[in-house]
Amino acid sequence: MIAPDVAHVWRLGLDLTPQLAQVFDDVLSPAERARRDGYADRTVRRRFLAVYGSLRVILGAYRGEPPSRVPLRTGRWGKPLLGDDGLRFNISHSGRCALLAVSAERDIGVDVERARRDRSVEAFARRYFPPAEARLVAAAPPAERTALHLTLWTRKEACVKAAGDRLLNGLDLPVAGPDGLLVHRPGGRIPGPWRVRDLRVPPGYRGSVALAGTEPFDVEYRHCRPVDLARALTGASGRSTRALPSAAW
Repeated sequence: MIAPDVAHVWRLGLDLTPQLAQVFDDVLSPAERARRDGYADRTVRRRFLAVYGSLRVILGAYRGEPPSRVPLRTGRWGKPLLGDDGLRFNISHSGRCALLAVSAERDIGVDVERARRDRSVEAFARRYFPPAEARLVAAAPPAERTALHLTLWTRKEACVKAAGDRLLNGLDLPVAGPDGLLVHRPGGRIPGPWRVRDLRVPPGYRGSVALAGTEPFDVEYRHCRPVDLARALTGASGRSTRALPSAAW
């Protein structure tokens, strides 16, 4: 189980052999298969399968039920949810990094973003961020500007995803400050509050996780390769198991 003051953040493997792809395909719902097949790019289809197959196996292990029976549904703005009052979770994927964040009781949002060279972060911040944050980005040393912009961006998006809302409604959230800050905008379109932590992610990426409420929380990092998830899924008896092999990352 997960303590109320802890978020589990899983880094999901994206590389699937044909054999693993078949194992993961077997646990998807018909709607998820249709969504996967709607992508024209083969790489995108394979990564969707890796993320949603891993998601079902991991959530099934937490809940003690077969992955194919995990009652996933989609919220109003596309956020994947459990169809009952069980765990809270959220997923994010950018480039070669995919994350799953899980909480026992508090609504949760996670975001990871890869740095892009084709975006003027100063112009973007000036247009969408509160003036104080736009000035902060513009004043940062050039070598640090993109990383700062992404830190602010992922904090905002993590809060928005925890709220189950649209990103447009959260761009004005004030998120500048130290790791672990409390984000709250009384009278805003999504007022909060949320507690936000920056994540340890690969070089060239920035990531954040947000939990609803004011209480601080710890992050526990976990990683499990698709091959290990497949083994845990089948096991010796062909049933799902609560015990997933995992390592910190």
